[in-house]
Amino acid sequence: MYYATAQEMERLDKLAVDTGLEIRQMMELAGWHMVPLFKMLQIPTKSKIVIVVGKGNKGGDGLSAARHLLNNGWNVSVILVSKDIKKDARHHLDFLQNILSEVVVYSDHKNKSRHLIQESNILVDALIGYHLNGSPRGIFAEVIKLMNNAQKKIIAYDLPSGIDASNGECLHPCIRADVTLSLALPKLAFKNGNAKSFGKIFVADIGIPAFLYNKIAPKSRPSFSRFAHNFVTTII
Repeated sequence: MYYATAQEMERLDKLAVDTGLEIRQMMELAGWHMVPLFKMLQIPTKSKIVIVVGKGNKGGDGLSAARHLLNNGWNVSVILVSKDIKKDARHHLDFLQNILSEVVVYSDHKNKSRHLIQESNILVDALIGYHLNGSPRGIFAEVIKLMNNAQKKIIAYDLPSGIDASNGECLHPCIRADVTLSLALPKLAFKNGNAKSFGKIFVADIGIPAFLYNKIAPKSRPSFSRFAHNFVTTII
């Protein structure tokens, strides 16, 4: 199993986009993978799911997941940390709002957001991705602490927010995840960091062509087909 640094993930994403794979397509696949993961984890559809969304691509993954989970019967609420989100994530937000009447903006509705987090059964961390630059600050730090203190089961996209993707350091605060759904490649953080921070790790295929993985390292692409019968992902 090959473990990628933040710099290698950034290069792989750029290679994919330069080859013609759109960020929005990768978000769509990342979101879809949350459904079979929920099924594998046997999360009941009556559970209260709260997806906490940041400003960037990881936020777009979470917004895509919200739509797919809703379409498959789960009770989903979404908290946006801020109205200021990137264009590709906005695309998935606009699509989601066609089927979900309420998306709560944390900066505008802190009490309601806190109530949703406290009343949830499952929290999905879609806050900060591998581009983390220093410790989470301001409203991001506040939300991460709220999620951890709620003592709910947390599923993190790609890697838990607040953890350095390469060295695994928790830059304080960081999400303490029970499950991590990493995208395309497992992160070097999983080898270097505290295993308790990541929980059980799954790695999902987001459509990046196999030959591009070889530009990162020969034969670095995970064997996604191993679980093709129910969940196209590799389990670490």
